[in-house]
Amino acid sequence: TYFSIVQSYSLAKSRSFSGVNEHAKPKGFSRQ
Repeated sequence: TYFSIVQSYSLAKSRSFSGVNEHAKPKGFSRQ
């Protein structure tokens, strides 16, 4: 059970990190 929780947390964190990177570095912002 603990492993499942950790795995789920890691997956969620991984997705959130990817989403933040995509939104934090939009094309317009990169030009500036």
